[in-house]
Amino acid sequence: MCGAQVAQFTAAIEADPTNHVLYSNRSGAHAAKGAAGVEGAFKEALLDANKCIELNGEWAKGHSRRGAAYEGLKNWIQAQASYERGLELDPNSTVMKAELEKVKLQRNPRARQSAAAAAAGVAPPATGMLQRNFSLLALVAGLLYAIPLLGARRAFQAYSISILNLLLLFVVNLWTRFPKSFATFSDPAFKSSQEVQAFVLCIFMLLSPPMPFALMPFLTAPFLNVIHGYREVITKLPAFMRTRLEFFTTDEGAFQVSSFGAVSEVIVTFMGPALAVVQGYRALILTFFYFQYVARRYKSNQLTVQVVGLFVGKIDGVLKHRLVPSPLQQGYEQIKSLIGTIANRLT
Repeated sequence: MCGAQVAQFTAAIEADPTNHVLYSNRSGAHAAKGAAGVEGAFKEALLDANKCIELNGEWAKGHSRRGAAYEGLKNWIQAQASYERGLELDPNSTVMKAELEKVKLQRNPRARQSAAAAAAGVAPPATGMLQRNFSLLALVAGLLYAIPLLGARRAFQAYSISILNLLLLFVVNLWTRFPKSFATFSDPAFKSSQEVQAFVLCIFMLLSPPMPFALMPFLTAPFLNVIHGYREVITKLPAFMRTRLEFFTTDEGAFQVSSFGAVSEVIVTFMGPALAVVQGYRALILTFFYFQYVARRYKSNQLTVQVVGLFVGKIDGVLKHRLVPSPLQQGYEQIKSLIGTIANRLT
């Protein structure tokens, strides 16, 4: 469709090479091709936008086209300048105002992280006394498991203690968020809440052999709870520690912690089948429930969607290479389709 439009506008330009509107229209068609993934299309869009402005520099739409082309090329500085010039000529353009805000967001990493955090539904830290204390115990025990300073046997005990405190934290969160009645147990919002799903998964984690990285996604929220709940203590720490910890009280810091959690849960899901081969049926059962948990997260959490997309893209890049035999590529596609079908049924 876009290719046909480019051809039509090219023919019109050949008939009337001084018509700035035609160059603007072809610039828009090229930009649409660029948005569809056609390589080099945004450069063509920029050339046409420049020609449009050369013919009529006082027409706001030409500057808007240039801004869109620069935006597609990820040249945020020039895109902002183009939209600002366009708004000088047409202050009432809602389209250019919206695009200018998007470009400004791209130029400001902190604002971009904050917006991404809001879109991903990163929950604000809980700083109640019980939540703060359970979070601290879960975090310390989790660290003692990850770094077995007290020996392997104590590390496994620390793993269990961390999960027990996570379970208590989930209970407190649910207690504070939902009505205290039996009807709550049949409430779809209650049953689909992250705490309930995580609670069920942590029960199986408690009954199964420790799985590497399995604790990491669940310790991100306790980490933020501790950082916010013990702010007064943090202010008394040496400067090099204080500044690093205070970073996590910002939206950008919280987003980075939540992103780490999303990456960790996807890593565990991908490595689960291999671990099940080593540890047996109990690890296989845990892998199943972990997969179900991440599949549900995929339905509601933007960060999980992005991380899964990144992992799948990397695997696609390897297994869809031209040197990979066709039967192997077909088998991979069938497995990927099967996993998608199972994930949809489980959620």
